[in-house]
Amino acid sequence: MIKKNLFKTAILGLAVLCIAACGSGKKAGSTADIVAKASKMPLEKLEAAAKAEMEASNDTFKIVGLTSALKTAATKFAEHYDWLHYGTKDGKDNVYVNNSYKDYTLLTALEVADKTYFADYALVQDVRSLADYDAAGIVCNFVPSDWKEMGLSEADTYPLKGIHFNKIFYTNTNFEKVTGKKLYNIWQLAGTSADPDHLDKVSFQSPVTEQINMSFLLSCEAPANQARIEKAYKNYYNKDWSASETGYASAGEQWVTEMIANISRWHASDGTAMKETQLKYDWDRGYVYYGAFAKMKDAATKYYGGIVGADPSFYEKEDVKDKNGKVIGKAGTIQAKKTVQFDWEIDGFNGFMYTMCSQIVNNAAHPYTACLFARFLLTKECYEAMVYNSATPSADGKKANQYGYYFPCSNDITYAKGDWDKDTHIAREINENYAFLKNIKVSQVNKLLALVTSNSKATEVTKQEQAEDEAKK
Repeated sequence: MIKKNLFKTAILGLAVLCIAACGSGKKAGSTADIVAKASKMPLEKLEAAAKAEMEASNDTFKIVGLTSALKTAATKFAEHYDWLHYGTKDGKDNVYVNNSYKDYTLLTALEVADKTYFADYALVQDVRSLADYDAAGIVCNFVPSDWKEMGLSEADTYPLKGIHFNKIFYTNTNFEKVTGKKLYNIWQLAGTSADPDHLDKVSFQSPVTEQINMSFLLSCEAPANQARIEKAYKNYYNKDWSASETGYASAGEQWVTEMIANISRWHASDGTAMKETQLKYDWDRGYVYYGAFAKMKDAATKYYGGIVGADPSFYEKEDVKDKNGKVIGKAGTIQAKKTVQFDWEIDGFNGFMYTMCSQIVNNAAHPYTACLFARFLLTKECYEAMVYNSATPSADGKKANQYGYYFPCSNDITYAKGDWDKDTHIAREINENYAFLKNIKVSQVNKLLALVTSNSKATEVTKQEQAEDEAKK
């Protein structure tokens, strides 16, 4: 069993699990052997093996994961291969998708795969957790034999990347008016009120339950990221960072410690924070948020009225309707997406780039089909079907990539208006690093958990503002 995430048992009351990728050096089971063979097959042979497997099976091909995009991917997969059926409504479906999991609940559910069949394919978030589970053989890592031709980098093959995501620091567009400040340096979110342009209202989802947020904090202490954090420190304080002067082992450790102490609210949902809270309740509070950029797709379909002092250009001149003609935003309301300001030039980093990884589940009933699906997820055909969205159009009004979803294989995609391309996000953000995160010790996690639980300010402010928000309803 794993060592690094034992805190889950005490804090979440969850079973501790083990997930391993093939190549861990442990004894390979039948699923691992098949995945190893599939990784050497040219596409034509993999397709033939998957077809034979499904035609011989009386069971459904089962997909589990963390994003609604998986249902679209399954639909496209079944359209591409006529021996698969999904969403037919005639009782002939042989594909099943459960995308309702959270990161830690999916890992918990996967535990049963150690002994019996649970699912065939899993799209799993947080490589730190995957690395933690690198001994029990619960999942296996497939690599398409033509990964180079597909435009996938070698670094993205283990674990196999499915979709890149990111979390970013953002504000609403009323932020400068309320605070009289710009967001320009990560050290504004740390330090004390005596520091120049200090920002003491930070909204963050607790890393106790949001595992990817814990990996972000840990990644800020990675040796590879210290130079950029030290540079931001010098630009902010006009002096070099010094371990002897600060008492910290690294600039990253100092920033993480002070930023956690500076958090003034634990928001429960990244989606709610972006699509509702920042506009409906926090318009005049001057918050800096850290949350999933992908939630911009939710903010694109939410409209609110009664916002005092908003830019007149934000208001809809007439009713806004969805593709079916239903009114989703009345004239005189404001689209939440218009009031999210994410394109700050932040010295240090703007956020965290991470991935959901394609994994083949141990004891899979359809391992070849799972491998084929993992490869299909990396095709432009599938990617555009999953995440191109008319609600987040390009500058010329065409369907485009949703904010916060990025294609692992190439940048040959159309980006939503105002978004940066994937390479720009990677350059401006801290990046999830398997080689670093797989070696994180329990003591490092527990240190950060202690800092989180000691932040009584955030607990009190959260309660107070929740009461204020309830009174506004």
